[in-house]
Amino acid sequence: MGYYKILFFLSYVTFIMSCTGQLPGSFRFAQVDQTFSAQQEVNTKIDLLWVVDNSASMDVSQAKLRNGFTGFAKKYMQPTWDIRVAVITTDTYLANPVFNHYLGKTIPQTSGWKSPYILGRLSTFVNPDWNPNLVNLTSGSFDSGVLYGEVVPIWKNNYSRLLPGIHDGPIPAICSELMPYFLKGPTQCATRDDQSKYSGPSHCLNPNSSEGETSEVQCVNTIQNNTIHSGSAIISTQPPNGVVADTSWTNLLIQNFMINVSTGTAGHGSERGLASIMQLLDDNEKTETAFFRKNSLRGIIIVSDEEDQSMAIPSLSVAASSGDFTPFSNYKSGVDCPTKTTDGLTYAVSTCPDINLLTPVSDIKTKLDQFFLALDGSKTENSNYFVANILPIDARAIQTLQASRDLDDQAVGAPKTVAVDRGDRYIALADLVGNGSLNMNIAEEDYSPLLDQLGKTIIEKKSTFYLSRAPTGAEDMIVKVIHKDLSETQVPSEKFAIKGKSIQFLDQKFVLGLSSTDKISINYQPKTVF
Repeated sequence: MGYYKILFFLSYVTFIMSCTGQLPGSFRFAQVDQTFSAQQEVNTKIDLLWVVDNSASMDVSQAKLRNGFTGFAKKYMQPTWDIRVAVITTDTYLANPVFNHYLGKTIPQTSGWKSPYILGRLSTFVNPDWNPNLVNLTSGSFDSGVLYGEVVPIWKNNYSRLLPGIHDGPIPAICSELMPYFLKGPTQCATRDDQSKYSGPSHCLNPNSSEGETSEVQCVNTIQNNTIHSGSAIISTQPPNGVVADTSWTNLLIQNFMINVSTGTAGHGSERGLASIMQLLDDNEKTETAFFRKNSLRGIIIVSDEEDQSMAIPSLSVAASSGDFTPFSNYKSGVDCPTKTTDGLTYAVSTCPDINLLTPVSDIKTKLDQFFLALDGSKTENSNYFVANILPIDARAIQTLQASRDLDDQAVGAPKTVAVDRGDRYIALADLVGNGSLNMNIAEEDYSPLLDQLGKTIIEKKSTFYLSRAPTGAEDMIVKVIHKDLSETQVPSEKFAIKGKSIQFLDQKFVLGLSSTDKISINYQPKTVF
């Protein structure tokens, strides 16, 4: 090395040492002090959309959700966090205007029909406001018949909106022989149909077991007694102004979710969870009831005991011209349904959609990505959402749930049908989305561990802070929480880990203790200049 080169090198080293203030022999870049706001980089905004199957076989699974949610809410739904929860059903897709023609058609053989059940209580039957002539109160006859859309009166275009009275409690339906599983199955709708005995959600939340009450029977809305509603289709952990975020507030959150997740079992038998999510995005997310928020962590939790059946839907003009398009158009039955094999168990469901018309799961994933990226205005590829499925995922689950379904068929005098199915399309969506997505078993007796697993997934995603450069190591870092009152709490190095340009907090209790008004201050040594 020449004289001038040596002189230049020594001058450069002297310059670096004077800039960093490091001791001789220590070569490090300038200390960086970087502060993150919990309302921005480390925000506590979480939006959890639950998609709950509301078909005839879901009574028990919904009861398990109600029972398991209390522990989840007390642990994870902290009022210092900004968490929102909403619930839709797997038949929300019926809000698509293409189905208006079907919903406006009269059910065959119902003109002049008399329901034995309604005749038995005709003296207390009250015609609904939406059709004051539904039942002839003298003869008990449906003189003009019953429309498909009158069986479940909220099957309208607003069904995909998060509005009170629609997605804040069990969906209401006519309690009669038109809905045999609703009347004679576990729901026993006649119990809640008696508006003179029950009103409101108290018995749904706390059934009187000493009098033989069960939540499956008490969490039911009918057109005669439609009183089990929380009043809030979107539940938030953030209390309104003037309300103290205490135990009473948390208990109210739990109660409201238990009501909302009780979607009931009077839903349509063509379960299309993925199409229902798309319908929500189309109809709800550009209105005043929009659920998903910019820069939130999004979780889509799907609870179903059957496969997704989302199919291509024809245009309005094509559907109208055919005159007979229904939610069961393009379905097959019997030997035409393909077999599946799960853990050595081979079975075929009794009715199935034409697989050639099913909407590709990749298309669903692409639409979700595009929606969330547009919502965030992000230039990155991170759409910041995950999928959590609670499904039959093994042979034991399928057999257990199908045995329960067989008992329901027997109770209503219906032919035995194979309906329980592994949700491969839901599982495929979780695999495509990744980002911590998970699949859990709907046949578990206790849902508390499942919901705790969901909570841990959320916390893991909210425990990571990103730096502009990779740090040298924990020994060179000072990590503090700066609170709203400007007091500070230092975080010991054993409570966080470094991975590349990120720092992840390992203490779940610490992460849950963060507030939206806190800031994280990270003072660290960068490994490189850039």
